[in-house]
Amino acid sequence: MGPPASARKAFKKSYVEIARYPDPYGEELREALAKRHEIKANEVLLGNGSTQLIYLVCMALQPRKALVVVPAFSEHANALKLAGGRVHFLSLANRGGDFRFSTEQFMAAWCKDDDVAFLTTPNSITGQLIPQEEIEKIARVALVRKRFLVVDEAFVDFVEGESVKQLIKENPYLIVLRSLTKYYSLPGLRLGYLLAHSQRVAQFAAYLEPWSVNGPAQQVALACLGDTNFILKTERWLHRERNFLTQALIELKSFHPYSSNTNFLLVRIASNASAVALRSFLLPKKMLIRSCDSFPGLGLDYFRIAIRRRKDNRRLINALEEWTAGPIL
Repeated sequence: MGPPASARKAFKKSYVEIARYPDPYGEELREALAKRHEIKANEVLLGNGSTQLIYLVCMALQPRKALVVVPAFSEHANALKLAGGRVHFLSLANRGGDFRFSTEQFMAAWCKDDDVAFLTTPNSITGQLIPQEEIEKIARVALVRKRFLVVDEAFVDFVEGESVKQLIKENPYLIVLRSLTKYYSLPGLRLGYLLAHSQRVAQFAAYLEPWSVNGPAQQVALACLGDTNFILKTERWLHRERNFLTQALIELKSFHPYSSNTNFLLVRIASNASAVALRSFLLPKKMLIRSCDSFPGLGLDYFRIAIRRRKDNRRLINALEEWTAGPIL
């Protein structure tokens, strides 16, 4: 959908404020986020994108050993290693080819000496959701073991009802990472936040430099949070276009799209052809796909695409049909 009109308006208006220092810790925005999520402002910490907060959490916790469920955002493992932690992985790629999360398999992989475990829901690579009740079970174990569980919810705005944010009130070992840049299409502004028990937020805040979030970003975020019309438009658009794109890919028969709860689709080329070759074919047509061979557990035959407006989605399907009909495969 692109940034909402309210975001563009707020960004232009913020120009007059750039000669002044912004609120160093974004108190007004923290209050607005707390109201949105029905928690307290001291349970919210802002960051320059959720990536900054991933590194901050790892630096503050100094984990010796950690578990990361993959495929996942590479910065989870990178941040853990930078903080001196040893990382081991649980791959979802070998579960019948559907990437389905299994709590039983997770518990078997989660060693008692793991100081922290990273989960992502919806998964930032596959778009698939871990059922809320399963994360609740894992969070209870984290509390008993006194080990940290970090749940990356960067894409959960598309299925807000599945967030585990309310669990932070009674569980100081649960950390929820959120992003404002995915849902509202604002990656250039770099704006994320974490939700955690007030005791934990105070611990992490000591590692956060002031003015991490610039003034325009704070003003744009406040405008987005108040734009209920954009949320309604997004829900209607996403449901319609995700179904259209998924079905169109299935009908081409050369592609296998995976079910998604987000604004993107992970797709496997059924003929095992290279996604890199497909990307090269599409580039002259001014279309770019994400080859996924850099993600652990995914091969050269996987790629990821954004769900866009109907005109763009049709252009992509037409180009894919041309590719499958030619000698490229």
